[in-house]
Amino acid sequence: MINDFNLLDSGNAPAASATILDGVQAAWGFVPNLRRVLAESPAALEAYAALWTIAEKTSFTAQERNVAYLAIIYENECTYCMAGHTNLSRMAHVDDVVISAIRNNTPIADARLEALRSFAAKLTRQRGVMTETDVGAFKAAGFTNQSVLDLLVLSATKLLSNYANHLAETPNDAFMKGAEWTAPGKLRTVQ
Repeated sequence: MINDFNLLDSGNAPAASATILDGVQAAWGFVPNLRRVLAESPAALEAYAALWTIAEKTSFTAQERNVAYLAIIYENECTYCMAGHTNLSRMAHVDDVVISAIRNNTPIADARLEALRSFAAKLTRQRGVMTETDVGAFKAAGFTNQSVLDLLVLSATKLLSNYANHLAETPNDAFMKGAEWTAPGKLRTVQ
């Protein structure tokens, strides 16, 4: 890990974070390293937990959420989240061919999922600055204004986790074994 970030647990985290970590442990059976990094800031940990929960209430199916997450992660080049969401996507029954396409930045054969992948990637890459044509193409694939706004919830969730993982170089969790990913390297640190 870099920048002196720590992997905290309920025994050494701030009290407000410890409570959240205990809840994650009870729900998941372990505490992902991302949450252990975020635990240094109870506000950051709570924000991520809240965003994660809210994201599940969006208009997207579990499969669509994971496609969008992977596309956002690809653009943000987060190796930790790509490994984690690869396996979470499999658990959500996203086809391995779809997962592989996103990890390799290639089109998905399913037109609706490709529209979602493409729009989520462009939204991330262009920081929300989209043309009427971009939004129109997304809606033509069966999405709505709600979908556009719901995608911002997913983007905010991944912004918090992707950036935290970049700052801390969060180590992968055991469940990510076999899903490691090398980012394309488009993002560079400016000195």
